[in-house]
Amino acid sequence: MDLKQRSRPDEWAAVPHAAPSLTGERRPRVLVVDDEPNIRSILLRALGGGGYELSEAPDGESALAIIEAGGVDVVLSDLLMPGMSGTELLSLAKSRDDALGFIILTGVGTMEDAIRALRLQADDYLLKPFNLDEVLLSVERALRHRRLVLENRYYQEHLEGRVAEQAQQIESLFADALFTIAGAVEARDGYTGGHIERVTRYAVATGRAMGVNADTLRQLWVAGLLHDVGKVAIPDQILGKPGRLSQEEYGIMQRHPTIGANILERSSFLRPAIDGVLHHHERWDGTGYPQRLRGEEISLVGRILAVADAYDAIVTTRPYRKKSPSEAAVAELRRCAGTQFDPEVVEAFLRALRDGLPEAADPYLVPGRGWGVAAVA
Repeated sequence: MDLKQRSRPDEWAAVPHAAPSLTGERRPRVLVVDDEPNIRSILLRALGGGGYELSEAPDGESALAIIEAGGVDVVLSDLLMPGMSGTELLSLAKSRDDALGFIILTGVGTMEDAIRALRLQADDYLLKPFNLDEVLLSVERALRHRRLVLENRYYQEHLEGRVAEQAQQIESLFADALFTIAGAVEARDGYTGGHIERVTRYAVATGRAMGVNADTLRQLWVAGLLHDVGKVAIPDQILGKPGRLSQEEYGIMQRHPTIGANILERSSFLRPAIDGVLHHHERWDGTGYPQRLRGEEISLVGRILAVADAYDAIVTTRPYRKKSPSEAAVAELRRCAGTQFDPEVVEAFLRALRDGLPEAADPYLVPGRGWGVAAVA
């Protein structure tokens, strides 16, 4: 066959040669497949100066065995060969390594053959007699394409891991920020030392006793820490008043769930906890505030927080009364089940209480950080 060769054009001289970065330090491996020895010989000589590791095969079956052994980066294959055709080899080779570079060489191919080869993701389709510079350029383009595919996969796989790592770091910072906010709220309301953290622990323990999913546990955690965040807008003389509040003062205090919900609305991280913050003073019978919701109109997170908040209010000292024992608090929860509280939530809380509630005071619901989501799985 007439294989014309000429000096390489500027385009070829400008193409940087480098081994695929994901194949280690070895040279790129090129496999030449043709049933005519002289064609294989000419191609191997032409490729010999390119820094490739070369191999050859006289037919598709032999070539497939080499490919299956691994390490081939680009295949140059004749289209028509005894036994397995070039397109059959292309299909089988791509099923083994879909990033494999593959160039079809033929002197008798039709347009249908070319279309089929391209549909099977051949990198190029060259007609004989071909120009060896074109072959060399085609090999380099196929190698570059293979590098890009493999590198993109590598970066995608490692990027997913990096994104997950960064997401966890963001969550950790988010958790620390929540504790800072909760601490600031608690500092303004001196009588409630530890109240926010305890309510969060009680709420998460109750959610676990009810078998809620990880997303709901996380909402309980965030809403528990921030259920009183709206109190930042309540005057100190009302927050710290040693006696019972006047009707006017109580009306001002009743604004704190709405204020808290408005604060959370500004953050996509905090928004899922809005209902819990807004609803934790609603009552099962519809006489609560701020929206006078009834029964299951109240979010589950809000119903759980209502029980946890009430229990802690009873067993701790408040400006207007002294603390009561746990037994008294349990009796009060039972008495108010069905009126103030969701009876199912009360029973779940009491189960959690009998089980000791979480001992740790570290209610992180960030994967890999303490008790919470990981413990539910």
